[in-house]
Amino acid sequence: MAGRSVIDETKFIEELQKGALALKIDLPASSVKKLFLYYQELERWNRQINLVSRKQPAWVRAHFLDSLVPLSMGLLHGEERVIDLGAGAGFPGLPLKVARPGVMLGMAEGSGKKCAFLRHVVRTLDLDSAQVLEGRFESLLEEGWKNHFDIAVSRAAAKPGRIVTTSLGFLNDRGRALIYTTPDLADKNLGKLHLYRVPGSKVQWCIWEVPASELR
Repeated sequence: MAGRSVIDETKFIEELQKGALALKIDLPASSVKKLFLYYQELERWNRQINLVSRKQPAWVRAHFLDSLVPLSMGLLHGEERVIDLGAGAGFPGLPLKVARPGVMLGMAEGSGKKCAFLRHVVRTLDLDSAQVLEGRFESLLEEGWKNHFDIAVSRAAAKPGRIVTTSLGFLNDRGRALIYTTPDLADKNLGKLHLYRVPGSKVQWCIWEVPASELR
């Protein structure tokens, strides 16, 4: 593939486990294997469908480890009902689900092609309690997903402020939005910013945590 080289299973696992250790994230061996299988399918499908940037040289760090950051902060424990808003290629929802199988995951995505990929990955990885929610956010709320989730996550799906507002419809009263963004794009007067750097990266990011109670 132009712009990056494919890495084998040994290299993928080495990079993933080293990064997880640095982030103090416990990854079961079964989860590591499934994440590599997910990587393989992403690599294969990305040749035909634009799922993630083909110029990104460090998928393990930029996508997989970055997605798992909430686990290192104790922001997600493993039994919550989670919706990934604008799931795209499945980040961050799928890595979080694979790492914590008890999570009940809904992936909201408007693109039919991306939804086909997500359904394929769910089947291939044999993930229980993982569902692809195809359609516009407004339509999904009308289909019965209003106030259904404990946590809404989103990563590079749209402007952070818009996603925070959108998440309110999907969250229950004790719910929280966890938005992956840069510190300058978050409203510092709303919720809390959890700053981080993924091991091997010099860029500072943050998880913008906003309780639904602050939005109602």
